Amino acid sequence: MRNNKLIAPLALAAAAALAAGVATLMKKPAAAASAPAASQAPSVPRTRLVGNYSFISGFQDAVTVEMSMDYDGEKYSFVVVEDEFPSYSSDSHVAVVYGEDFNMQLEYAAYYKGEDFAAHVKSMGEKYQGITPVRYGGVEGVSFIDGDNVCLALPIPNDGNSYLLVTLMKNPGYDEEVTTLPSHPDVQGMLASLRFAIH
Repeated sequence: MRNNKLIAPLALAAAAALAAGVATLMKKPAAAASAPAASQAPSVPRTRLVGNYSFISGFQDAVTVEMSMDYDGEKYSFVVVEDEFPSYSSDSHVAVVYGEDFNMQLEYAAYYKGEDFAAHVKSMGEKYQGITPVRYGGVEGVSFIDGDNVCLALPIPNDGNSYLLVTLMKNPGYDEEVTTLPSHPDVQGMLASLRFAIH
């Protein structure tokens, strides 16, 4: 009889603990469901860096042009080099963006005497095939094929002496045609961020 009196409270306590445990287990899935799925979690922002390249434009009325461009520092590197250019250049220095799919060379190029950008594009039509209009942000230019590369000629706002020549070079791991590079999302993003200052 004494044992029954002792067992009854213990059984009640065990039943209460079991009920609490079941209630806790039932709450866990609801809490888990409210947590964002891995695919919905916000992505870690990429490292945004700014590359700078400056040059002298013109002769008698020479000015300094400063170009800057945003790029993803996790995927690309930006350097200004004075030799061993990825693509031939007669300039003293060029800017180069190195990446997995492509490399990009940016350099200044002078108009011929008496030319402006429209006249330059017209004369390019006699030398290059497949001249196509392109637009990146507020800059409108043209693309054309030069050997194994795609080049872009982009006018520099408020500079009547020089334009920006961009050479896009496909890397071995890139499966698409080189002609797709002007519309590559990263090319578009970088070139749409171009900024120029003239001093």
